[in-house]
Amino acid sequence: MYLFGQKSLLKLDSCDFDLQDVAKRALELSPYDFTIIHGWRGEDIQNALYASHASTKQWPDSKHNHMIEAVPNSQALDFAPWIDGDIPWDDESIFAIIAGVFFAAAAELNIKLRYGGDWDSDGSTHDQTLMDWGHVELAE
Repeated sequence: MYLFGQKSLLKLDSCDFDLQDVAKRALELSPYDFTIIHGWRGEDIQNALYASHASTKQWPDSKHNHMIEAVPNSQALDFAPWIDGDIPWDDESIFAIIAGVFFAAAAELNIKLRYGGDWDSDGSTHDQTLMDWGHVELAE
């Protein structure tokens, strides 16, 4: 069984409790280790990602920017596989497998997610304008 490292735990701690529960269960179920890249994002990071076209949202419009009473409460997180001390950024299949594990964990916990590899949730990854393979968020 895999365990989150300190950096992942700190990022996960900035997320909504439901999303934290899903991520922790997903790691228990996952055939691959993974790390948390982002939970909550501040204004500088969010706008830099927007400027680089890695996000379609400027501050404060991303689910990563959600706060409750000035406390970070991200409704989204970004993950990446952690294989032999490295992230295989070009291996979309591992990202998709981990996303599937997130959905299995969410189903167990009765929590609805949306995936950055299938924004419209139609089962196709070929009709997206932004492919965000390592993104899951709480669905409305």
